[in-house]
Amino acid sequence: MTPLLLAWSNLVHKRARTAIAVAGVAFAVVLTFMELGLLGGVSKTATMLFDNLKFDLLITSKEYMDLSRPGEFPRARLAQARAVSGVESTDPVLVGVGQWRLPARKGLFGSISKPGDGMSINVIGVPPNRLTEVFEVEQGRVFENAAEAKAAQPKLGRTNAFLIDRKSTSSFGSYEELKAIPPDGADVPGLKGDRNSVRLNGRRAEVVGEFEVGTGFSWQGMLICNEEAFADYLFRSPDRLNFGLIHLKPDADKLQVQRDLIGVLPSDVKVYTRDEINADESRYWLKLTSVGQFLYVAVVLAIVVGIIFVYQMMAADIRNMMPEYATVKALGYRPVYLTKVVLWQAVLLAVLGYLPGFLAAFGLFYAAREVGGIPARMTVLTAIEVLVLTLVMCLASGVLAVRRVHSADPADLF
Repeated sequence: MTPLLLAWSNLVHKRARTAIAVAGVAFAVVLTFMELGLLGGVSKTATMLFDNLKFDLLITSKEYMDLSRPGEFPRARLAQARAVSGVESTDPVLVGVGQWRLPARKGLFGSISKPGDGMSINVIGVPPNRLTEVFEVEQGRVFENAAEAKAAQPKLGRTNAFLIDRKSTSSFGSYEELKAIPPDGADVPGLKGDRNSVRLNGRRAEVVGEFEVGTGFSWQGMLICNEEAFADYLFRSPDRLNFGLIHLKPDADKLQVQRDLIGVLPSDVKVYTRDEINADESRYWLKLTSVGQFLYVAVVLAIVVGIIFVYQMMAADIRNMMPEYATVKALGYRPVYLTKVVLWQAVLLAVLGYLPGFLAAFGLFYAAREVGGIPARMTVLTAIEVLVLTLVMCLASGVLAVRRVHSADPADLF
């Protein structure tokens, strides 16, 4: 009998014990999938905004650390950048955080909800007539298409008008709900007009449309407004920017223009390519924050827990079957044969535990996206990574358990 067939016979012989071992492996697989999925979600969240902005090069403050601490630089730097050969146009982008409050509203059965508590919401300020130049719309991102973006441009011309991300969590209110609230407030018993309106930083605001970027670890909701509204509502100077989008001429050499900009612009700004800013943002979230470090440690812990559990199950199984292994040795099979049997048994446990863990992870990824707003997705690379880690985990357990098989002594049979 081949080592593989004997390993399979051992698993089939003790089905209850095998089921427990498979459940333990599946649990470790689910944990590993979730930690790697969350790591991927962190990386995706880190670059989510940049992925949806249209630029060839990006100007930031020299104090830029991440999206929550972008720093500021003078608007004049964009005028200086436009004078550099190869630059076709520039666009300013402002980012900040405001306090969002929903009004009291009538419920389905006539009940009146209380006004919402203040919630932090990200706000982006852009030129209202340049939405198609600031955001990626050709592939259905941010806006469904260029026509939708252009239709939103005149709406954003008003200084109290905002677009809301349709992926914002429900606590911020849906667009259908918010657009039904008049700018001067929704009248409900005891709260009329101005006292019961949608508010941003204590001031009345009107939601006039929607867009889509998404949520994640950095934010749970987002608004877009024009630059004047941004400065007014967030108490910021209109002369100070957070990002400058650089659009190059079709025949321009990106790296050469980057070097020229670095040479021309003062040292209070930095110039990034898209790959560079994405790499910096991902590195910050994955390696310099407690979130990224925790998830890396969690992956290691999931593997260690899996190794310990599978080893205990295999060691107990070997201990119970010592007479059988001693008989095999008495029949003349060499130790290498028994080693192969144990390792094949470990591989079979890995495969049997991986399959239910893989299916369970699909459901958990869906819940993470739809309920938690975390962009965790099952990818081919993630599936392969977890399969390899599962095989390594179970084989490590098998290697630890092999010495018990080798200790089987045929003399103990008599």
